[in-house]
Amino acid sequence: MANTSQLVDSIADRLQTVVEQMMKLEQENQSLHERLEHARQELAQKKGNVRELKMKLEASQTAKSIRGVGQSSAKAKTQIDKLIGEIDACLEVISLS
Repeated sequence: MANTSQLVDSIADRLQTVVEQMMKLEQENQSLHERLEHARQELAQKKGNVRELKMKLEASQTAKSIRGVGQSSAKAKTQIDKLIGEIDACLEVISLS
């Protein structure tokens, strides 16, 4: 009878150890999920920054090319305003995504 009791106690101890390990792994898993979500948000933000910088670069290059052709500064400003409007529209679309 004592043997059976010891066996039951041993199984209970092992079960408790497994439960504790499982809880620890669940906490670690949750932590990893949070880190992954944070990394995804950071990546999305950086991609948005890259897109914005690319558009600014393109606008700047366009402005330089317009000036190089010899057109009036008023026409260049109009072209730049048009490009800025397009950039703003793109940013609105991105922010809605």
